[in-house]
Amino acid sequence: MALKSNKNSSDGLLYALVALIFVGVVAWVYSQLEYRIVEEDKGYQGEAKTNHYLAAEFFLLRMGQKAEKIKLFSGKETSLNDNDTLLVPSVRLAFDMRRSEEMLEWVESGGHLIITAQPDSENESDQRDHILAKLGLFIERQALNEDSTQEDEPVDIAINDEDDFWQIDFDDYLVISSTPEFNSEVVWTVKDEDRLHAVQVKVGRGRLTLMTEMRMFRNGYIDKFDHAAFLFSLANDQLVSGNEGVFYYSLFEEKISLLQWLWENASPLVLSLFALGIIVLWMMIPRFGPLINVHSPVRRQFLDHLTASGNYHWRQGHYYRLISEVRKQLSHRVKLKYPEWSDLSKQDQISHFADISQIDSQVIEKALFDSGIEQANDFTNKIKILEKLRKSL
Repeated sequence: MALKSNKNSSDGLLYALVALIFVGVVAWVYSQLEYRIVEEDKGYQGEAKTNHYLAAEFFLLRMGQKAEKIKLFSGKETSLNDNDTLLVPSVRLAFDMRRSEEMLEWVESGGHLIITAQPDSENESDQRDHILAKLGLFIERQALNEDSTQEDEPVDIAINDEDDFWQIDFDDYLVISSTPEFNSEVVWTVKDEDRLHAVQVKVGRGRLTLMTEMRMFRNGYIDKFDHAAFLFSLANDQLVSGNEGVFYYSLFEEKISLLQWLWENASPLVLSLFALGIIVLWMMIPRFGPLINVHSPVRRQFLDHLTASGNYHWRQGHYYRLISEVRKQLSHRVKLKYPEWSDLSKQDQISHFADISQIDSQVIEKALFDSGIEQANDFTNKIKILEKLRKSL
């Protein structure tokens, strides 16, 4: 019993020693760990991935300005009021002549339209800009002078006086130019070294603001320089009265496809064509197995079989077989009427037929005894003569 007790005590000490070493190792590892908080930029998330002007919208909302993203030329098109402002940051490929005229009519009634355009160095474009063409304005790309200091520097916009200004980062190579037809009243311009980057003109009771680009209002640029303040001033440019308007911006002005237009304006026709297509496809599907004969069999006449047999022998060249049958029928009928016919010679038979039918003897001889048939007319003539001989009996 004493030896067993000593053994249990030694095992307990060993377990305690192992546990103590394990705790010490864990404590040492824990003391060597260092915690750091690292911020990882995962890029834009959610709506910000597709809406490049979401930060600008949130900024205006925080400033108390009503702002909303809309989609022009859709089934749920938003009605624009006179004091509203519409910003279209794209090149407006879907603005055809009719839509451009509608947009200009809204501006003339008191709206404020902020747009840009596709740069064109030759004042010619594949996609004609009907709005700017009517106003006599266009955007072109121009190189900077060698001694220019404009590159990589923001543009200073004077607010009230020379000591108070905003800084806006425009693309230095894009400028606004005008054609000889331009005669609108200019409200304000943004120039730098005689290079026009933005202009606002009066159109009826409203205003139209043309900018060489809209990059400064994007999510990644709205917080640079004075871009946010510039956007807020454009959104609050009340034109007719002091009534507060809504700032709208449209990212997509999609062209309506032919199918979409047909569905919106002629949905019964689309459904009818779809049903017709299903029926045609169903009729074209191959059937398996024999078809059920729903028609009763047709009882053919003996003349039909006789005609089919004659056509077959004729196509096979059995001319002599066909005419031989006719001659046999004629000979049988003659024997019934003249029993002594079999005893007559060939010339007597020909003479007898010549007397009763008044047909030339040579013609009768060929019809009765000639076996040579070269053409279809020869066969037909012999059959006609044999028929006349039968009728003359």
